[in-house]
Amino acid sequence: MKLHRLSKSKIQRGLQCQKALYLETHHPEFKAVTSVETQLIFDQGHAVGSEARKRLSGGVLIDAPSTDLSAALGQTQAAIEAGALQIFEATFEYSGVLVQVDILSRASVSANWEVIEVKSATQVKESHISDVATQLWVVRGAGLKVKSGSILHINNLCVYPQLEDLFKRVDVTEDAEKWVKTISVTFSKFQKMLAQPDVPDIEIGPHCNAPHKCDFIDHCWSAKKIPTPSIFDIPNLASKIKWELYQKKIIALADLDPSSFTPTQQRMIDCSVQKKRFVDAKAVQDALSEWVYPLSFLDFETINSAIPRFEGVTPFQQLPFQFSCHVQLKPGEKLTHYEYLHLSESDPRESIARELIQALPKNGSVVAYNKGFERHVLVELAERFSELSQALLSIASRLVDPWPVFRKHVYDPSFMGSFSIKSVAPALLGQSASYKMMAVGEGSGAQVAYLKLMGNAVTAAEKKSLKEALIKYCEKDTLGMAELVFWLQRQ
Repeated sequence: MKLHRLSKSKIQRGLQCQKALYLETHHPEFKAVTSVETQLIFDQGHAVGSEARKRLSGGVLIDAPSTDLSAALGQTQAAIEAGALQIFEATFEYSGVLVQVDILSRASVSANWEVIEVKSATQVKESHISDVATQLWVVRGAGLKVKSGSILHINNLCVYPQLEDLFKRVDVTEDAEKWVKTISVTFSKFQKMLAQPDVPDIEIGPHCNAPHKCDFIDHCWSAKKIPTPSIFDIPNLASKIKWELYQKKIIALADLDPSSFTPTQQRMIDCSVQKKRFVDAKAVQDALSEWVYPLSFLDFETINSAIPRFEGVTPFQQLPFQFSCHVQLKPGEKLTHYEYLHLSESDPRESIARELIQALPKNGSVVAYNKGFERHVLVELAERFSELSQALLSIASRLVDPWPVFRKHVYDPSFMGSFSIKSVAPALLGQSASYKMMAVGEGSGAQVAYLKLMGNAVTAAEKKSLKEALIKYCEKDTLGMAELVFWLQRQ
């Protein structure tokens, strides 16, 4: 039987779903294009790995091209024979399994080795342990004596500039060794499965999204001809219930008894099946009657880096770098637009706070879609800048939110079970409110664009385009929010 080379990532895929591993090996053309959000996670992972290496002096980096396995294996062996105590990206192959160890460490040339897996997560996960176990099995199989395995993950209690405790090291040897005992059997099953001429017949299920969303989910689900919308689009319905319904072959919304669901879910089911729009005009007007002019429509864009760079910032803290605000002083008046995009490498928070205070009226309601996020940003800014605290907390206290108004009192079949502004706006305002075809069309894309804008790897023309794309995206959020509120007012 031909052995198919397996890597750490392929093994993790196989542990999640063997069909996905088969498709990855034999039909990679069915794999979804890497999303902006996923690429952002990958890039952050690389940055964290690089930061971890800086903490270990005298390490040897195996830098052979990923396409040149022979060179990587040779460099690794040479580093071991030269007496290296720390080896980064050490490469080994055993029984058809290839691994690159983030950090291979030993106390002295006579000591046994430790495998250290670096993760950008803030805690150890089950998938991390199986990852370490695979490395233990391969490195030992390749002839090295390995005593232990650890996870080096981000410590979310770390505060810049004290980055000495950015990482937390957790010994997972005991749990990993339990996996090691079963690995040879698991890998043998994988190889037999990969040798089959046909794709394994594995049903879709919760594993399609756990522990990660599968890259082949679109391919597998399209084959099932699941209607749109379906039980999987019902808002806030527990995953367990969705899959119980699926197992009973209850998938179409028309097959459900709406009385078994919450009012919001019932409305979604009824409107979707009957292809009708629902608006409780009185309830909408009652909700809006509590809002006070002038109305200020506010949206922040933030970045949440694993490695903090500014005073008092913790890992993954949401750091605002841009805002957009449309202000309407009186009903029917023209909107005035204010915007700010931080374009220097300095800490953006104080500039954001001061510009925002200057832009917003001192009274009236501040409209934010799903306002909890904007409230959190404002409160953190207030805690950081005591002299601006009163003004920032005043803004936070005046926040109002159209999201629950739509959720409780409006539904259109085009929402497809989602009440996000990117679903609601095009459904009610038309395709001009769509984010499709925009250079930056969602939050992760804004983060990526901002990182590029702040970097040195783009030309002046590219920076200009990135700046324009970010401004257009953030402006579209607040303009769309305003137009949705005007739509509500007309009901």
